Amino acid sequence: MLFSESYLVPAGADVVIDIIHLHKNPDFWPNPEVFDPDRFLPEHVQERHPFAYIPFSAGSRNCIGQRFAMMELKTVIGILVHNFYLEPIDHLKDVRFLMDIIIHPKQPMRVKFVPIEDAQVL
Repeated sequence: MLFSESYLVPAGADVVIDIIHLHKNPDFWPNPEVFDPDRFLPEHVQERHPFAYIPFSAGSRNCIGQRFAMMELKTVIGILVHNFYLEPIDHLKDVRFLMDIIIHPKQPMRVKFVPIEDAQVL
């Protein structure tokens, strides 16, 4: 169990889950700062606590648009990577994030879309 203490939450209090720290918790994610999309392969999902990754919340009242949002995201990303090379304009090491109810970059993350037929392959 991760929590050894009990907490009393007063009636009417707002409670916010610190999702970014949950999603980077080394108890659930080995090397949490490393980009590793293989973490989400079916064989690895089975090994993980069901609430270790909750981008759409969890339980009976989670986001009703979850499946639609994921399908739309996969479709758009598929079309983009099929037709364009994406080149970062800014250095990724310079990106700073703001922690809010959702995490987001402090400044816009700029990307150049280069049509594949015009791009120079490195």
